[in-house]
Amino acid sequence: MLAYYKENIQLYIMLALWVGIGAFGGPAIYVVMPLMLILMLQKGMFEELFIGYLFVLILSDSLEERLFFAKSVKNIYAALLAVHFFFRTGEFNPLNRLYWLFIPFFLFAVVTMMTSITDPFFLTSFQKTLSYFLSFLILPNYIEKLYREEGVAFFRRFIFFCLTTLLLGFALKYLAHGIAYLETGRYRGVMGNPNGLGIYTFMLFVIFFILDDVFPELFSKQERILMYGAIFLSIYMTNSRSAVIAVAIFYVFQRFYSTSPFLGFLLFGITLYVVEIISTHIGQIIIALGLGNFFRIKTLEDASGRYIAWNFAWQQIQKNFFVGKGFAYNEYYMRQHYRELSKMGHQGGIHNSFLTFWMDQGLVGLLLFLRSFILLFIKAAKKTKFSYPVMFAISFTAMFESWLVGSLSAYAFFAMFIFTMITSDLIISSGEPELKEELVLN
Repeated sequence: MLAYYKENIQLYIMLALWVGIGAFGGPAIYVVMPLMLILMLQKGMFEELFIGYLFVLILSDSLEERLFFAKSVKNIYAALLAVHFFFRTGEFNPLNRLYWLFIPFFLFAVVTMMTSITDPFFLTSFQKTLSYFLSFLILPNYIEKLYREEGVAFFRRFIFFCLTTLLLGFALKYLAHGIAYLETGRYRGVMGNPNGLGIYTFMLFVIFFILDDVFPELFSKQERILMYGAIFLSIYMTNSRSAVIAVAIFYVFQRFYSTSPFLGFLLFGITLYVVEIISTHIGQIIIALGLGNFFRIKTLEDASGRYIAWNFAWQQIQKNFFVGKGFAYNEYYMRQHYRELSKMGHQGGIHNSFLTFWMDQGLVGLLLFLRSFILLFIKAAKKTKFSYPVMFAISFTAMFESWLVGSLSAYAFFAMFIFTMITSDLIISSGEPELKEELVLN
């Protein structure tokens, strides 16, 4: 790890510079950062650009006022990456075509967006529709380009950067307690809220687990212990129920699918039945296990306000049942009823990706997305045992947070990383025994 930091000291100085200028330099960040990004593109510093993009997405999730600049800067950052891709497409050949699976959904999203052309949120809807498409087009191609050029060393450095974000969260607990914790006392690390950090660490767990399986020589035993220790400690400190269950779902199902796909599907069916039984007695079970404090038993009855949001969203869905009004409609509508929802005990969004898709895109849009989403994992299942376990675990987290609908977030970034890994012939085929030694050496 020390060698990693010595070799990448310039990267961390640059990231610290961005934070310093953004937090204390006023509008200067909107001049300095684009110029730095253009210079990095000219010098071919693609790995630094890629990691820097994730860093800005992490900052944009923060609730600290001095870091609000990242919410605007991330749009500029994504645009520059996209412009370079379109003008230098040849650098990315052969292209990753994961986005083709979602073309029907994207086309329908344009239709729903146009239905709100006279609404106040139309510009935001246009930006979100475009950014969602670009995420599926741009990120997989940058990942494959970096892997072709840097080999598994790219994955190693990427993981170490992600580990650093977790370690930074631990440090903030002592250096800036108000940043690392909510006023309610829940740990959030470098993210904006505890559940967000829970999703972040779950996604990182999946990425690291798959990379460690495909490239077992890439990390030492001590590095594995450090990585898993930081991940599980972060999840424990957040008290994120969904992250704990998602990790368990992924781990258990990948073990069964490693043995037999049939057993995996059989277990999934049994799980659906058992979950229905457990859900009716969840409070008593948790208390009996002595885990009431960790699982915040007092919030289970109302699902931390989620039932209020789900019921409220469902009522609105009836007005645009089959064809929605486009991305960003749910945010606009929920803001219009903020006071009403607050009095009922809920603050925030819908907290369910699939309901959010339904509200924004209508039933037709939701079904088109699910069609592409499932096809992605069917395609991946031909290449890797991790496909369906990833699908089950990600779907579980998406049922309790709306992160899957967004594109410019660290969670969506990690999701695209996972989707690329499990569907890419270039990456997943590297797990073949005869290729592992050669790739590690390179």
